Amino acid sequence: MPESVGALLERLKAENVLIDTVNYPRLQFGPRTRRYYFSELLPERNVLRNEYREEEIAYKTVMPNSGTRYSPVVIKGGARVGSFLVELGESDIGSEFTGQAFDVLIDKLGQNNVDSMQQAEEQIINFTDRTIGRALAEYREKQRADAIVKAQIIRKGANNYQEIVNVPNPEGHRVTIPSGTIGLPAGWYNDGYDPMEDIIGKINWLKTEKGLIATRCVTSTKLKMRLAMHPRVQAYGGGITIIQGNLLGTGPNGTSGVVDLAFAKNEIPRCDTYDLRFFNGDGSSERFMDENAFTILCETGRDRLIWGTNPFLCITPWVTRDRQTSWGSQARSNEPCHLQGRQAATD
Repeated sequence: MPESVGALLERLKAENVLIDTVNYPRLQFGPRTRRYYFSELLPERNVLRNEYREEEIAYKTVMPNSGTRYSPVVIKGGARVGSFLVELGESDIGSEFTGQAFDVLIDKLGQNNVDSMQQAEEQIINFTDRTIGRALAEYREKQRADAIVKAQIIRKGANNYQEIVNVPNPEGHRVTIPSGTIGLPAGWYNDGYDPMEDIIGKINWLKTEKGLIATRCVTSTKLKMRLAMHPRVQAYGGGITIIQGNLLGTGPNGTSGVVDLAFAKNEIPRCDTYDLRFFNGDGSSERFMDENAFTILCETGRDRLIWGTNPFLCITPWVTRDRQTSWGSQARSNEPCHLQGRQAATD
């Protein structure tokens, strides 16, 4: 007797197939053609409770005493540790089969053979992955981007529900650099201004004041191209060529490679670009990361190994890098801007 749609769904639920599909660890990183950049910085992890306290987070240790072989051990206090309360938020999304997709499912179930039943299961799993799992993954990616770049997450829901969640924003971690107007450009849009001084200065500040080593930067293509066209940045990456006995300056040509060359010559980590957008129900789209933000990423030493466990999908170890971040923004009216550093959480 053919299995009904209801029976198929109940069986998949009982076997935790649908739950595993939505909670599969690899999902948070996005498909190969749609990489979620900030999932590598604030990776998800499954926990047993929706509210708990994360304890004993070590920030700084204390130097030991010198002694002799038989001298008593001195027990020291004063190590800097911390804790924070974790309250997991709720999110939801629903989706429906189209009439055509439902007819295809009924047809597969009606054939009542092993191949058609497997195809019916795959149709349900793929639908759940595409419309539920990936939607929730993109929602979390947006929250990660806002936490790192803006130090603030705005949660919105039905019936005009809105909640603002503020993230710690230490002094010096976010700096605003105005961009002015077309007629009166300022900041990084002013050819007389030196963006490299801002970037190098903040990297040195993170190293000397915070003990953090910058490992990479990320910004939008728009801002990276602005840096590429900036004469000061071009000068940092330029060189000298000898042609027929004459010394000629060679300036870059305004491509993204200009920034890469200038950064490499001045020991600044590579600069990635992140322009991914998500889509709203009304057909409009928005960026995950602010187009005017420039972010410096640093190692925290808190790497996390994430394993995939769903037998229906590829079992692959994923290593995520939990980093402290510093970012920059231009032409913004609120506090977070040009360069910021924040202790990255992992929940």
